[in-house]
Amino acid sequence: MPVITVAIHPISQDEKTLLIRKLTDAAVEITKVSADKYVVFIQEFDNGAIGLAGKSRAEIVAGASS
Repeated sequence: MPVITVAIHPISQDEKTLLIRKLTDAAVEITKVSADKYVVFIQEFDNGAIGLAGKSRAEIVAGASS
């Protein structure tokens, strides 16, 4: 059973549904393994738990909206 794991900032349920569908479709196209064999896990991290270049995602997002 192939597993796809994605770690991401919080996203809506609609975005999760679309992400699962498109990741599965791409994996099936590339590997030729049927879609019913794939499991997709989405692990969400809040903006304070994600960092880039010494800043949290919360700081980066706040800076972008100023």
